[in-house]
Amino acid sequence: MGSPVMTASFFCPRCWQETDELITICPSCSYDRAGDSDLPYEEKLLGALRHPVRENRMIAVQMLGDLRSRAAIPVFASFLETETDFYFLREIIHALGKMGNPDSMRLLRLLKKHKSALIRKAAAEQLLACLREVPIRATDKDE
Repeated sequence: MGSPVMTASFFCPRCWQETDELITICPSCSYDRAGDSDLPYEEKLLGALRHPVRENRMIAVQMLGDLRSRAAIPVFASFLETETDFYFLREIIHALGKMGNPDSMRLLRLLKKHKSALIRKAAAEQLLACLREVPIRATDKDE
């Protein structure tokens, strides 16, 4: 008896409905995937933040952090207001720390007031780790 054939799931990058990989126009939302290969990598990663498979979302967050994507910061901020998955939020916190720019640090400082004690703690730890890596400028001491 042979082993079962495993097929990968494919999702429309706009509405995230499962569809056939060979279909170029989504039957659910009519999105035409023909131009997807021309999209910049960062834009594809930003779209993947809403992927229905949690692990794919987490990888997108990690990659955006590695890229130090400034475009990801407002998207991350919106997730921090609505998302309840601690592990996804923790991944965003780590990505913000990797970015290390004033906007990401400001968001981390705001997260120290988050309603979740776990998020507050993770944000405080990430900020501390960032401070150990980067010397504090005189203007940062006042914040």
